[in-house]
Amino acid sequence: KKERERSITQLCEVIQSNPHEPTKEHYTSRKYLDQFLSHAGGNAFEKLCKIEYHGIGNKNKLRKELSESYSILHAVQQCCDDLGKTSERIETDPPIHLEQVFLIDLCSGKSLTTALCGALFPSEPCDPGYGNNHFLAVDRLPTHLIPHFLQDANASYLSRDIMIPEFFIELEKEVHRQAAEGRTAILVGMHLCGNLSERAIEVFQRIPLIKALILSPCCLPKLRRGIPFDSFQRHEEEDLYVTWSRYLEEKMDENSQHTNLTVQRY
Repeated sequence: KKERERSITQLCEVIQSNPHEPTKEHYTSRKYLDQFLSHAGGNAFEKLCKIEYHGIGNKNKLRKELSESYSILHAVQQCCDDLGKTSERIETDPPIHLEQVFLIDLCSGKSLTTALCGALFPSEPCDPGYGNNHFLAVDRLPTHLIPHFLQDANASYLSRDIMIPEFFIELEKEVHRQAAEGRTAILVGMHLCGNLSERAIEVFQRIPLIKALILSPCCLPKLRRGIPFDSFQRHEEEDLYVTWSRYLEEKMDENSQHTNLTVQRY
C-alpha cells in the first residue's frame, strides 16, 4: 500500500513542479490533473490510492493516461450537455458531473477510464453527487486481472472479444436493461487500433439506444484487414492519421440507424 501511495504522491508532486513551463501541451495536461486531484475535495484521488486499485497505480505513464481519460470524460460531459441529459451548469469551467449515464468503455485494457469513473462518481444514492450512473468496461483481459472493478456498485467489467457476432446481441440486451433504469448509453473507444475503430462505429450504428460515440483512433489498419484502398485515398501531403480520421468520420453516416446524426471533432 505504501508503494501505491508513493506512486500517486509522486504524480501529485510532478504536476506541482515547474509552474513556469511555457508550452500549451504541459498546461493542458496539468489542467486535467488539477481537476482530478481537486474533485470532491480530493476524495477521488484518495480512493485511487487504495490497495484495491493497485493494478493501475504502477504505470510509468500514469500522468499521461489520467489526462487522456479525463479528456475523454470531458467529451462525455459535452455529449450529455448536447443531449440535454445534465442539469444546467452556470460555471465557466465546472467539474465533471454525469447524471443517468451508461458509459461503455470499449477495448478498455485495464481501463483507467472506468476505474476513474468509479472513483469520481458515487455509487450510493445517499452520497453527495450521486447521479445514477453505471460504467461498463469491455475487453478480452481475464476478469481476475482487473480487481478494481469489483469495488464499486456502479462499475462492472465484461470479458469479451468485441469482434465476435454474439457480442452485439449481448451488449444490446445490456443497453436495453440500462435504458429501462433511466440511463443514456454512451460508447467510448479510446486508442482503438486499426479495424477496432470501425468496429466501434458498427456497434454504434447497430444499437440505436446508444446515443453518442466518442472515438479516439490509434494506429492505422493493416492492409490485410481488407479496407478498400480507394476509400482510403489521402489528399496531397495530407497526414495519414488525418486521412484515417476522415475515413472513419465518413463511415459514421453509412448504414446508421441514428437520425439527426452530428459528427464533431474535438
